[in-house]
Amino acid sequence: MHEGETIARKHVELAKAGNVRCLEYLLDRLVPKRPGRPLDVQLPPINGVNDIAPAAATITNGLNAGDLTLEEAYRLFHLLADYAEVIKTNDLAIKVDQLELRVEQMKKLKGREDLMR
Repeated sequence: MHEGETIARKHVELAKAGNVRCLEYLLDRLVPKRPGRPLDVQLPPINGVNDIAPAAATITNGLNAGDLTLEEAYRLFHLLADYAEVIKTNDLAIKVDQLELRVEQMKKLKGREDLMR
């Protein structure tokens, strides 16, 4: 048995016996803490693509003020870009639905005109 395995078994044994420090150590290895930190940045409400630019400005201002790291700002910008794609896709789906409805209405009107002749 290697020393590492011996130490690991001892940690497990101590954790089972109630040693909180060993239990924390083992849990940190089994379920590692999530990287990153909660960000204290308040983005404006985003209800459409026109709201993306003000949100991007908020991120840039946070970066300039030192409230956000470059990596955090980068991730937030990617989040905004992904969200913009979702909004554009949703808006496009709504427009397609509206066009399909108009086409159906026009077909019905055309059918009535044909009946009146």
